[in-house]
Amino acid sequence: MKGVTLTGERITVIDALRGFSLIGICLIHAMQHFGAMGTMRPETFFPGEGSLYEIFSWLIRYLVFGKFFIIFSWLFGLSFFIQMDRAAKRGIDFRPRFLWRLVLLLIIGYLHGLVVRVDILLIYALLGFVLVLVYKWPTKLLAGITLFLFLGGASLVLVACKQLEKPAVEQVEQVSRETPRQQPRQANQRRHVPTFTETVQNNAWNGLVGKMNFQVSSGRLYLTMGLFLLGFIAGRIRLFERLNEFRGRLFKGSLFVGVLLTLLYIIQPYLPKAGWNEVSVYSWMQSTTTNLINLSTAYLWVVLVIEVYRSVRVQRAMKPLVSYGRMGLTNYIVQSVAGVLLFSGFGLDFSNLGVFLSVCVCLAYTIVQIAASHWWLKKFRYGPMEWVWRSGTYMRWQPLVR
Repeated sequence: MKGVTLTGERITVIDALRGFSLIGICLIHAMQHFGAMGTMRPETFFPGEGSLYEIFSWLIRYLVFGKFFIIFSWLFGLSFFIQMDRAAKRGIDFRPRFLWRLVLLLIIGYLHGLVVRVDILLIYALLGFVLVLVYKWPTKLLAGITLFLFLGGASLVLVACKQLEKPAVEQVEQVSRETPRQQPRQANQRRHVPTFTETVQNNAWNGLVGKMNFQVSSGRLYLTMGLFLLGFIAGRIRLFERLNEFRGRLFKGSLFVGVLLTLLYIIQPYLPKAGWNEVSVYSWMQSTTTNLINLSTAYLWVVLVIEVYRSVRVQRAMKPLVSYGRMGLTNYIVQSVAGVLLFSGFGLDFSNLGVFLSVCVCLAYTIVQIAASHWWLKKFRYGPMEWVWRSGTYMRWQPLVR
């Protein structure tokens, strides 16, 4: 068979997809300076940077933004199934140990979130508990729940609840009249940039609350849960073990998704406008359309990577990316902590970099990470954080050196 994807028991195309998605996540976070606040405003450093900004912004908006987190989340659900399945084949119920594994991830995510406000590990840990609960549920039921979440069903429930508790028009108008207007910031007014200590103190609670509010109000929490379930289903049907068998269906799915994506982009400009944190039918229509666009694009990316990876030559060329993906936890933490230290006021304060140069900086240290990961895994069995997590899971130090 052309394009063997197995190395021992490890399906390397999954690691390649994880590494691919990590690069995309880094690009998005670099555009946002990893949620860090610096002392300066973005500025132009050379002629033509504005044009490059427009080009990169367009490419990232349509090809990357909101797409690669989907792949990364989907792979989390798939990895959950793989771990449970391999243990089951040895006659072991891995659920109790996986629950403990999630507790450790919760701790890692919380500590990481003290520095990196945009951390997602804590959310993954919380939603992972749901995966354990539904482990034995029928696949058709899980598929139905996934579709419900992808179509924004949970957000619609919130809309319905809000309508039942909708305040009187007079009350809304009164609040609107009494709300003081924000005064525009003066050009020479210097904004307060938090120190490292202030950042940690704020993220310890206020940042956590803000993150959860965003996850719920934006619908991201429900979408992520749906992606976990979809990854779990992909494991159940042995997608990556039966890629040749599913190849035709994946191509047909690509044609359908391509048509759907075109229709969604045509419809999107005509949808009623709504704020991102607004709870209304209009916001549901907008968020669901955006989610379907991102899901469709992510699907096409996955099919493309899987198909390209069938080539043995491509597999050899992508070995460093596979190593990068195998050390997904380590590299996610390193890329985000490095990003905060680069762009924050208490770090190197590269906050004056625009989108283009921020993306270039991200790509530069991502290349270093890829090379370092490939070198590391030639000498060691696991990445540093993977080794710590695995050792904590089994409550004993795991062999590290090859």
